[in-house]
Amino acid sequence: MLLAMLLLGVLSAPAHAQRWDVQAVGSQVRFDNNATRGSFSLVPRVEYQRGPAYASVTGLVTAFQPSEWAGQGSGTGSLLFAPAGVSSPLRLEFVGVASGTVHSGGFRTGSTRGEVRVHLAGSYAGAWLGGVATTGWTSSGGGLVSGVGPTAGAWGRYGRVRGSTTFTPLRIDGYWFPEWDAQVALTAGPLDLTGYAGWRHGAFGSGIDTESWGGASASFWLNDRVAFTVAGGSYPAEILQGLPSGRYLTAGIRIASHRPAVPRTRRIGRPVYEVHGSSGRLHFHVSHATRVAIVGDWTGWQPIPLRRGPNGSWILDVALDSGVYRFNLVVDGKRWIVPEGVPSVDNGYGGKNGLLIVP
Repeated sequence: MLLAMLLLGVLSAPAHAQRWDVQAVGSQVRFDNNATRGSFSLVPRVEYQRGPAYASVTGLVTAFQPSEWAGQGSGTGSLLFAPAGVSSPLRLEFVGVASGTVHSGGFRTGSTRGEVRVHLAGSYAGAWLGGVATTGWTSSGGGLVSGVGPTAGAWGRYGRVRGSTTFTPLRIDGYWFPEWDAQVALTAGPLDLTGYAGWRHGAFGSGIDTESWGGASASFWLNDRVAFTVAGGSYPAEILQGLPSGRYLTAGIRIASHRPAVPRTRRIGRPVYEVHGSSGRLHFHVSHATRVAIVGDWTGWQPIPLRRGPNGSWILDVALDSGVYRFNLVVDGKRWIVPEGVPSVDNGYGGKNGLLIVP
């Protein structure tokens, strides 16, 4: 589930972007043994994207009542390649995840996970097949536990709604544990909403029960950097690290470098790049402009003037190789805009870049 949503970010991220956020939350957690704990947590997170590489690191430091504490950490790295060229829907992805926990009483756990996936990725939907290998251990003994299995999934987005689903049957200690999970996210003005659900079958004789879980979270952004957050739901037992399942309710505040951007995915009624003679032609409709220039990764982000066409559009004759380009229009030498109807992504600095796709 998480990796599918990360893929959405990698496919739509700018060439170079970094964001961070920190949450301060109060929580109430009820574990599967009916023990209930109140806690206060700090949750820092850093994300980084450059070219085909994506990485994120998340931490969690929790103070329980009355004097216990616990820490968790997780790191994810992904490399996403287009072996047949960026105009092809084929993608090859390598993912690595490492995580661990520590408790003031001395209990520790750790796990690793590696995946290889082959994707068919479009602008609005995609699917993949791949394989998973994972390990886990606890300080209470028992040695290293490992699991392997296939994985399959799909993702899609429409406007401000994104969703993903994953099915991964893992074979652990001679037993199969098929697991399904799904996530849907919606952005509506200052509100970000996320819901999730999952199910795992407990193999007969394994001593591990069948589980289902689900929950939701909401973030209300006061501005581009500060949001109030609430979340509640349940989560499953972690087989490889021996961690129990539980139910939770949290509320807090998030401070971020900038609000996560959601790509605009409205289809373009007419291509903005068309073959024109032996070259190609870019054309845009920009209202209330006396002069327009274009800057992009193929211009070195230096402005190139456009000329006004007979129908009022702004035109540039240019030959571009097949691929995906990032660009902006500069209107009257001052305003940087993404033209209406063109998909856009966060540029990593609080603004937007348009996406130009040349078949």
